[in-house]
Amino acid sequence: MDLADFYSKVEEHPQLAGKSIQEADKDNPKDTIYVEFTGGNNIVTALPVDAIEKADWETIEEVLTIKRDPQVLYHMTRVVGYYSRIENWNKSKIGELHDRQKGNYSIV
Repeated sequence: MDLADFYSKVEEHPQLAGKSIQEADKDNPKDTIYVEFTGGNNIVTALPVDAIEKADWETIEEVLTIKRDPQVLYHMTRVVGYYSRIENWNKSKIGELHDRQKGNYSIV
């Protein structure tokens, strides 16, 4: 898939939001694009650019919206200010993730 098409598809999708792009460096040898699934628990998926170029939109969309397990893509969530992969979490931790509620919390 062409990257320009990918960006437009993400922008048009009601449950997806582009988060950031990380250029390749010594710690991360591939350019990576982060996309957030806002339709549930704000899960962020890291997509290597070469994986986007090899896949079609239907496959990528299923992975990003958690309808299909990723093969080379990672699901991540932001907990207490940092991103964490959820593939290594146990069943209880995944349950906690699904039970989380987004709220507008403030101190008065």
